[in-house]
Amino acid sequence: MPLPRPRPTLGVLGALGALLASAAGAQAHPISPATTRSAVPAAAVARAAGRTDPAVLARIREEGLERSRVMATATTLADVFGPRLAGSDGYRAAAEWTRATLAGYGLRDARLEPWGTRGGAAWTVERHSLELEAPYYARLVAYPYAWSPGVEGGVVRGTPLLLPALRGEEDVAKVAGQVRGRIVMVGAVPPDPERFAPLARRWTDAQLDSLARVTDPGSPKDYWDDAGGYAENVRRRLRVQLALKEAGALAMLTPSRSAASTQVAGYQAYDTDVRGAVPALSVARDDYARLVTLVQRAESAGRPAPTVALELRTRSEPPRTRADSQGVNVVAELPGSDPALRAEVVMVGGHFDSWTAGTGATDNAAGAAVAMEALRILQTVGARPRRTIRLALWDGEEHEDYHGSLGWVKAHLGDPETMRLGAEHGRVSAYFNFDNGTGRIRGLWMQGNAAARDVLRPLLAPFADLGATTLTLANTGSTDHMPFVGVGVPAFTFLQDPIDYETRTHHTAADVGANLLEDDLKQAAVVTAAMLLQVADLDQRVPRAPLPRPREAKVSK
Repeated sequence: MPLPRPRPTLGVLGALGALLASAAGAQAHPISPATTRSAVPAAAVARAAGRTDPAVLARIREEGLERSRVMATATTLADVFGPRLAGSDGYRAAAEWTRATLAGYGLRDARLEPWGTRGGAAWTVERHSLELEAPYYARLVAYPYAWSPGVEGGVVRGTPLLLPALRGEEDVAKVAGQVRGRIVMVGAVPPDPERFAPLARRWTDAQLDSLARVTDPGSPKDYWDDAGGYAENVRRRLRVQLALKEAGALAMLTPSRSAASTQVAGYQAYDTDVRGAVPALSVARDDYARLVTLVQRAESAGRPAPTVALELRTRSEPPRTRADSQGVNVVAELPGSDPALRAEVVMVGGHFDSWTAGTGATDNAAGAAVAMEALRILQTVGARPRRTIRLALWDGEEHEDYHGSLGWVKAHLGDPETMRLGAEHGRVSAYFNFDNGTGRIRGLWMQGNAAARDVLRPLLAPFADLGATTLTLANTGSTDHMPFVGVGVPAFTFLQDPIDYETRTHHTAADVGANLLEDDLKQAAVVTAAMLLQVADLDQRVPRAPLPRPREAKVSK
């Protein structure tokens, strides 16, 4: 998932940070059936479950827990194929393997479906390093921004220039006379308020109970609330980076925001040309702090000024033809069996692309693998859903917009801007999204849809002993369910145990297969498979909230 998009205070979700901060006593062990079993009456379960055969649900559990392939799938996508930067050769190779794997499961029409075209380059890093050469030698931990241009000649050397945070072009103008021919260090190491908090945690029963009692969903209430000023902030940052290059800076170093690993995102360049930006690396916090100290104090202590050697070689290939610039989602289906309902669809997905410092394991090979495993389980156990179940793994989520999912929604369901709806809008019963790391499923963020909560609650009951019991009305954003929400289709993100997603792996060099939890992914795949099948078997579609208004109506209000 991308970094959170700027938006208003989150109301009830604003309290979640406090909830997490109090989670030091959370379960770090498998969830106890005694504390999670649902009290939903059996009759209500039977009514909501429609025609789903309990024997099939039992086979789902057995297949998913005893013969799982989810960990092998997730680690193959992450560590074997490596980073899946949107538009890159790595993305395409992983997508081709995934399509072939889904077809091998026996799913229908496994395909790479174009969603539209991009304006940015296909980018690959070939070599990078950051070394301290004086007053002593040290290899420093640093990773290039994705889409960063390489440095001229491959290697530059010099004493870094410390600059304050640059928030706009006017800030660059103030230092323009100093930066020419220099490696610049921009900003100070941010404080680490969570240093004494545990890196990994699970939701406690008290926290889940609080979430279940939420009555005000908070923000983001719709697609535009989620977007906030995100696009303009992206453009503002790019103007700063272009201005630094124009002023003659050789390269830019910035400190990692994560204390537990080196956090790196990149230039927002899937649909943007950034070849004129300053070459940039994110540096581990401790190494960045060491450089700051050396720049400030080495000479006054009688030591040589610090010198660093920065090597960065990248390959950037702008699209030459329409085919070069075409983005693709990975799509496959388990066809419906009811002649009256099989044209309707229940969907599951998550984004397929990743950043480049790690291998995109928790963000989001985990979500892709859970969705793939859920459909593999259903196919293997011979499930015959009444409605069609469709898997979609999205391109370009980490960038200027939700490119893959939004492109698909516009092509099939409607446009959030105008609210002109497509022919398939009425045929999608619900969309379920997985994009919050390796943690097991504890329930669903219901996006304010109270009527859907009442329908979906009984469907969790058969798997309550696995810990997935909580349905919260609270809204959540910054991932691919939002384009669906934007056109009024019921869309939900799975509520997962946070583990160490935000503290260790999100957009960091530590986002690799070693930090996946196999038992959690098994549970998630079983719960996902069961939910998809039961929703597909309902007599009616999942209830919908009122349609959103067109954007121009919101703006003029």
